[in-house]
Amino acid sequence: MVVYRIQDEEGRGPFRPGFSSSWLDEVLAPGQADLAPWMEEFGNDAIDRLARPGERYFGSAVRRVEHLGKWFSPTESLRLAGFGYRIARISHARILAESPNQLLIGSRFSFRQCVFVPWPAWALV
Repeated sequence: MVVYRIQDEEGRGPFRPGFSSSWLDEVLAPGQADLAPWMEEFGNDAIDRLARPGERYFGSAVRRVEHLGKWFSPTESLRLAGFGYRIARISHARILAESPNQLLIGSRFSFRQCVFVPWPAWALV
């Protein structure tokens, strides 16, 4: 099973206190939705309830690269690329929970162990 997420070289996603405001659009782009974080969709205790022994790395992802367009506008993608964020293809994670908007994934291995794939044309307009 393969999933995709936006992350830096350390395997960290861009939704972080104090950092998100540096790349998020002030107004949602057409077609964008204000999507809930995984803690709201699956519960703050989702990791405690769903993780298996040995899973130490957790994060959000999507099943297809195109689904990242729900989360990131082209201008946000450009800003993130400028900060060194890339699209990671991860094949060693397990899906803990799924909604129409996102996956909560867990792994015994760091998300740094991934293959970075090129940004699609829609993301860098």
